[in-house]
Amino acid sequence: MKDIYKKNRHSGQPMAIKSLDTMDCIEDFNFLWMDRLITSLYAVLSVSMLIISLALMLGISI
Repeated sequence: MKDIYKKNRHSGQPMAIKSLDTMDCIEDFNFLWMDRLITSLYAVLSVSMLIISLALMLGISI
């Protein structure tokens, strides 16, 4: 039987090694939750302030 893989050579690295590009992407994703938290807090506070200011301008007591 002819071995079609006889030219393959062992590289010395484990098969599950991550490349540096992949590790950079993973580190970037770790900070995305903080960006989403800050954005959602900004949206909630902005809407709350808008509702309170509209209520005060229209004379509605809170």
